Amino acid sequence: MQDSKTVPHPGERIRAEVIPAGVSVTKAAQIIGVGRPALSNLLNGKASLSTDMAKRLEKAFNYPSKNLLEMQAQYDESQAMVKSMPSNTRAYVPPFLTIKANDIEQWVTRNVPARARLSVFLRTLVHSTGSGLKKVDFPGNDDAERPGWDGLIEASDGTPWVPTGRSGWEFGTNEDIKRKADKDFEKSVKALSDKERAETTFIFVTPRRWANGKAAWVAEKQAKGLWKEVRAYDASDLEQWIEQSLPAQAWFANETRIPAQNVRSLDKCWTDWANVSEPPLSGTLFNSAIEAAKRIMLSRLSKPSDGPTMIAADSTEEALAFVAQLFSEAGGEELVSYRDRVLVFDKPGVLPRLAEGAKTFIPVVFSPEVERELSPYAKSMHSIVIYPRNAINTEPHIVLEPASYETFQTALEEMGKDRDEISRYSNESGRSLTVLRRRLATLPAVKTPEWVTDHQATLNLVPFMLVGAWDSSNDADKCCLELLANDKPYSELEREHQRLAQLNDVPAWSINTYRGVVSKIDLLYAIKGAVTTDDLRRYFDVARMVLGEDDPALDLDEDQRWAASIHGKTREFSGAFREGISETLVLLAVHGNQLFKGQLGIDTEAEAVKVVRDLLPTPLTTRKLEANDRDLPTYAEAAPDEFLSILERDLKTENPAVLGLLRPAEAGPFGHPSRTGLLWALEALSWSPLTLPRAAFILARLAEVEINDNWSNKPIHSLESIFRSWMPQTAASHEVRVRLMHRLAEKFPNIAWKLCITQFGDHHLVGDYSHKPRWRSDGYGFGEPIQTRQPITAFVREMVDMALTRNDYSLSMLCDLVERLHALPEFDQDRVWTLIKTWGRDRASDAEKTALREKIRISTLSRRAALRARKRSTSLNLAIAAKDVYAELEPENLLNRHAWLFRETWVEESADELEDIERVDFEKRDERIHNLRVAALREIYNGQGITGLIDLSCQGKASWIIGRISASSLLTPEKVGELIKLAIEPILINQDENYPQKNLIAGALHSINDDQSREEIITDVSYNLSGIDTAKLLMLAPYGKSTWKLVDNLDKKAQEKYWSEVIPDWIHHPEEDNKESIDRLMKVGRPRAAFSCIHFHPEKVGEELLYRLLSDVAKGGNDKPGQYMLEHYSVEKAFEHLNASSKLTLEEKAALEFSYLEILARPWGSRSGNGIPNLERYIEVHPELFIQAIVWTYKRSDGATDPIEYKVPQDNISNLSKRGYRLLEAIERIPGHDDLGELKAERLEKWISTVRQSCMELSRADIADVCIGKVLSSASIGEDGVWPCKVVRDVMENIQSDPMMRGAHSGVYNSRGVTTRMPGEGGSQERNLAAKYRKWGEAILPTHPFVATKLLLELADTYEREAMHHDNDASVRRRLT
Repeated sequence: MQDSKTVPHPGERIRAEVIPAGVSVTKAAQIIGVGRPALSNLLNGKASLSTDMAKRLEKAFNYPSKNLLEMQAQYDESQAMVKSMPSNTRAYVPPFLTIKANDIEQWVTRNVPARARLSVFLRTLVHSTGSGLKKVDFPGNDDAERPGWDGLIEASDGTPWVPTGRSGWEFGTNEDIKRKADKDFEKSVKALSDKERAETTFIFVTPRRWANGKAAWVAEKQAKGLWKEVRAYDASDLEQWIEQSLPAQAWFANETRIPAQNVRSLDKCWTDWANVSEPPLSGTLFNSAIEAAKRIMLSRLSKPSDGPTMIAADSTEEALAFVAQLFSEAGGEELVSYRDRVLVFDKPGVLPRLAEGAKTFIPVVFSPEVERELSPYAKSMHSIVIYPRNAINTEPHIVLEPASYETFQTALEEMGKDRDEISRYSNESGRSLTVLRRRLATLPAVKTPEWVTDHQATLNLVPFMLVGAWDSSNDADKCCLELLANDKPYSELEREHQRLAQLNDVPAWSINTYRGVVSKIDLLYAIKGAVTTDDLRRYFDVARMVLGEDDPALDLDEDQRWAASIHGKTREFSGAFREGISETLVLLAVHGNQLFKGQLGIDTEAEAVKVVRDLLPTPLTTRKLEANDRDLPTYAEAAPDEFLSILERDLKTENPAVLGLLRPAEAGPFGHPSRTGLLWALEALSWSPLTLPRAAFILARLAEVEINDNWSNKPIHSLESIFRSWMPQTAASHEVRVRLMHRLAEKFPNIAWKLCITQFGDHHLVGDYSHKPRWRSDGYGFGEPIQTRQPITAFVREMVDMALTRNDYSLSMLCDLVERLHALPEFDQDRVWTLIKTWGRDRASDAEKTALREKIRISTLSRRAALRARKRSTSLNLAIAAKDVYAELEPENLLNRHAWLFRETWVEESADELEDIERVDFEKRDERIHNLRVAALREIYNGQGITGLIDLSCQGKASWIIGRISASSLLTPEKVGELIKLAIEPILINQDENYPQKNLIAGALHSINDDQSREEIITDVSYNLSGIDTAKLLMLAPYGKSTWKLVDNLDKKAQEKYWSEVIPDWIHHPEEDNKESIDRLMKVGRPRAAFSCIHFHPEKVGEELLYRLLSDVAKGGNDKPGQYMLEHYSVEKAFEHLNASSKLTLEEKAALEFSYLEILARPWGSRSGNGIPNLERYIEVHPELFIQAIVWTYKRSDGATDPIEYKVPQDNISNLSKRGYRLLEAIERIPGHDDLGELKAERLEKWISTVRQSCMELSRADIADVCIGKVLSSASIGEDGVWPCKVVRDVMENIQSDPMMRGAHSGVYNSRGVTTRMPGEGGSQERNLAAKYRKWGEAILPTHPFVATKLLLELADTYEREAMHHDNDASVRRRLT
């Protein structure tokens, strides 16, 4: 019998090979132009591939239709062969384990879980012997008792055991077989309709013998005519069936623990791997590996075998466990169907014998001996070969990398591990699942790696373990490794490392130029007996040298340090080497004495202290701390007491070096606070109750420094995390934390206050985790949110009492308490009110009362406070008490009394003033606030006159509003003039910036809508002013024609003063005045200021004026540097308006675009924006400009002098070189279009010929071809779906220029722009690009061999190399993190 899996249905291969990954069936159907059902039926093997469908697929996905139709022909031939054989024909299967009916019956009798496992047994039989299986559903294990059929099969081909069509299966292990069969028969009859039963075969299976009565029962049930057919299988039938299934024999033998001739099922492999720990290892550990590998495996299995699928892993056991999970539900339905055909061969001698029969199984081998036995059959059957990592001579199809952090975390959470345990196991194992299994194993034999018995291997591993990781291309790394190995040459070390990297259960890894050990802690304990005193002393000497290296990047300015490698400012030792040495220091400090002190007599903890002392010597410098920034947490973990002593000594000096780390840091992707390492170190030391007090005192001292940047990692933030009531980031007890807070209050009262008040109110509800030690267990089991209220409430209670029992309070402290009143019980609220009353009576100034009064109003009496109180059902007593205190604090000073209305432009209303606090009518709200402000200003004016209004404007941020209301609702025109006269006095004598007075005057003048009235006031105010002072006044008036008339009456110098300093704006009415505004500003050389007025509405200005304005902007002007900067969007919008104009010539538009090339030219990878369409069209007509740009940018190859018409003045060479380069890079339009916009080959060839001829005469032939190639790289995809389009590829093929292909290659490569990728993603993006260009190259290879070979296939090779680079980089990162 031939298995239908041998030649898959073309739909399987189309899904795996033709339709790109990630494209859904619905999307693919839309692309092809067919209905989703039609494509779905094809992909699921329910329909044949038609010629029309093949043509559609070819056009859509560029896969030859003849190859597709050949797939269908091969499948049809295979199916014809299968269907020509009777369904009762059996394939020859060599004898294997000779499992008898008695064995099957005894399994059921002696094994309680057999009922649940029986379905798995039958599923294995079905999958391994069935043909044309479309659906197999045999729920087993936990799903065995699911309602419905015990098993359901749909098969297009019949076998002696599985009938053609639909069959429903019921089975049971009951001793009363007939009763169970009758019951299942009747149940199934009732569950299905007559029509469904007529199309279904009923099959009952018992693993017991049913010799007497089975045939009669089948005949009786068949005679009822209720089913298409009725069958019954007993133990004897199962004996015959299992003879046909090698996988089922292996499965049964593994299940019943009878000898299986060293052959295992995947179920057995999984239990062997997972059940070494308690609880068993989770299959989720392989999720990230399965996601990366399942498509590769499915693609290979869906095609005829071309050799084994090779898998590389840290150990063969890990790889076998991975295969078991890959062929499970985690790998998807399609891979599950192969699971029951997989056999794992542990030893030689069995595979050749079984492969002599029908090759219906998939062998998995992992030893060279069995692999040699497989070799004769490798091309005739699918197989899997497993290798230890780095032991394979060719590129494996699948490489098992360490689990991603998300996968690792999820799996261990499923196993019941908490955050600390997950972090510890991640550090210890490097997320290698082989090492993790050892760390979690309960059996000593599993905990110990195989290679430990190789004494020479353990000796050779010592220097590698001490280093951890290194870069084999770095001479400094190699030199130090030689020192650690007692001067053994690096070539010998490399050879030994490569040998170790090929061992099973590999202790070392090798990726590209990087080398390392899989788990340092694993090695430390495994090879402790091979470590000598000299090894350790050499290590400590090397640690001083490596970690003591300065960081040359610190020579650069902070905003340039991200580019240190570009400037050649990098350390001699690689980052991986330095990090590895640093980590070893901690491991020896934490574990060294336990391992070596008694055995070797060396105190590694004391040695680590000495190293840290030498690395951070006294006197300490900021440079030394910055150079060790990333290592400070490691030093703190290695020598906690010494590290704290170093910082304490430094803080006692006159100019502590540590304070130099607290300078503000720039925001953005390249910003990096230099304090990060220090804070992480102190956070790590705060977990231990022994070091917490000292660490907290240091943090408090640092927190006294105000750091004005946007980074959250500040000392006060670290302290807040440590003392957070509901999630303290320390292992210290409640009592210890409270005592420490009291000590902090004595020495750092302001810092302690901040920590106290963050424990109540709304400010403590968000928290994050502090840095934890990686190797010390100080914080183990601590740091998670506390699950019970009592300890949280107790700590908050202590903090509230601390906050309310101080001897004295400042205004800011009382404001802090008022802000948190709603979170306090009434008893504590009363204490706060008492404190405030005492403070207000005994020591508060009038201004301080004003500030606190406003805080009370906002926090307790405003609409927002009322809504909060209603939401929380807060007692009304708070508002009542607040009103009393609010009244008691009323200031005596009139300005202070009304300051709340003018502190900000927006006023938070009091709840008492609102009828409905739930809904706000903003028009009425504005009216109420306006009336309150008018009344307040009237009272102030009546009490203190105009001087009071001016004084009030200087106290808040609403001076514009004060001026507006005063002029419109309060003062007569004469008094408005008087107000302006008084307010302008400090402005005229240039006292500071005088913003409040300027805004006051501007608000007053802008509120006067009548031009004549405003002119009269201005004329009156300026009567005794000089022309210059009058210009200053007019700058505050509304920007428009009425003001300009007054300016025109001034002397020339005053006019120049006004127009050179006035801040212009868009004039809404009438808009025609904007043109006059532009003209006037351009006359005084302020084109940028003029453009700023119209940048939102350039289309409302005439084309000629806009063109003139942009031309002047390009030439420069008198605008101050930094003022009225051009925005890309505004400039592009203006050019978009000009492009649509027919009033400007192509030459004018092109020249203007050239002036704005830096703004308009699209960056690589971008296709947005306006671009330079007119300049491109001009170059298309005038190739001489393209030639000129090449001459500007590149020198002659012969070193001669250019003709006079191409010479550039010496002082302009640099500028034109940059502009020429920018122009050459910006061109995206392919020259050679006709009047209808169609690209014509003859026009393109003529343009290229002109450029090439001229550049050859100018000794720039090669670079000209490169530049032409870059332009051609912007070609579109052709009508045949291949890039470049036919016209461009024809021209390229005719010219056959290598430099032109290099230019096109460069253009395509650079057009990607900046790419982003997830951590650990590898080169999947580049691999997809490589496949795309390779497909195009192969498509045109017969017709355009030069373009295909020199451009498309070269691009494919480039991206494949990049993909490998990113793969290696991701692998190294996974190992190093």
